[in-house]
Amino acid sequence: MKKVLVGLLCCMLAAGIISGCGSKEKPKSDKTQNHTEKQKEQSNTTNTEKPEGEKEPSKEPQEEKNMADDLTMQVLKNHAGTKDYTSLEELNPEPGSHIAVVVKNTKSSFWNSVKKGMDQAVKDLNQKMGYKGEDKIKISFEGPTEETDVESQINIIDAVLSENPSVLCLAAIDMESCQAQLEAAAENDIPVVVLDSGVQSDLVNSVCATDNYTLGTEAAKKLAEVIGGQGQIAVMTHVAASQTSRDRETGFMETITNNYPEIEIVNISHENPETSMTEMAEAVLKLYPDVKGYFGTNEHAANAVLDAVSASGREIVVLGIDAGKKQIDAVKKGTEIGTFVQNSYGMGYATIVAAMRADLELENDAFINCGYQWIDGSNIELPEYANYLYE
Repeated sequence: MKKVLVGLLCCMLAAGIISGCGSKEKPKSDKTQNHTEKQKEQSNTTNTEKPEGEKEPSKEPQEEKNMADDLTMQVLKNHAGTKDYTSLEELNPEPGSHIAVVVKNTKSSFWNSVKKGMDQAVKDLNQKMGYKGEDKIKISFEGPTEETDVESQINIIDAVLSENPSVLCLAAIDMESCQAQLEAAAENDIPVVVLDSGVQSDLVNSVCATDNYTLGTEAAKKLAEVIGGQGQIAVMTHVAASQTSRDRETGFMETITNNYPEIEIVNISHENPETSMTEMAEAVLKLYPDVKGYFGTNEHAANAVLDAVSASGREIVVLGIDAGKKQIDAVKKGTEIGTFVQNSYGMGYATIVAAMRADLELENDAFINCGYQWIDGSNIELPEYANYLYE
């Protein structure tokens, strides 16, 4: 029977991030109204000719890569669900449709990669429909600067809903915090598609995400294999109220507990506003000098573990999820044995397709599985995996 010592750093670990939602109802407005604040194009009617003798710099046309054949899109096409979430064939959205996206934060490389997939899907839709100018389908992409800031995210959702978008795409920091906002969306006939992290509600049309429980089980097996099936390990997780964090932690814990009796999980720390994850990881390593392996459940958690291990000067097996710049460099150097990388680009693309399907009242799968890849030193340089890397 394995001991799981979670009592470490009780002065440092937050009890959880719980935030209540406002109960204000949103005024119902006409779905045909323009949903975003329009940006006025300024037409300069003054003379813009270059002074005589000054030449325009020559610009080489850059060939855009056709992402349809990329591994990220092929996995999405063949394995995500019963529908093809790379296909726009059934989609004929109204001119000026507004897709509102609210994510956990806007500064991580994971979310930047998701946004690339979303932007491409919107671009493809506009090209398909021939929409230009004010007729273009529009996307707004917002979120707090910190992934622990539940209150800010709730305020952003409220503001977005007041604009009466065609559809809301939401990645909730706290899976239980948004019920009032989901009810407001339903009352105003705004369909909701969840991405990355689920919510505790039946008011969503579809969830577009990674199978995070399975991801946690795979991470446990891989780490156990590398450390030889015995020894002490620790876990650094992102926000405990996030469903991605909870599912990955549960999958990891249950797999270790049920299958590896000689592995002891000495600490599980959760991201919180009071103490940085790096400080928590450093404290764990000081308190447990025999730790052989450390698992980080997302980019920020893995980065914190890498920093703490580097500062300790010890050789510890680090395994993470996601693939930001620091993780990519660490895998190449061998300081992170590898990482399970989500299909962030594909998740972004599929979310837009699912969102437009929901707006047009076309059927979606309840869960759209975007998949993931194991990336280590043996394949990180291979071109077919390049678009799984977030940088």
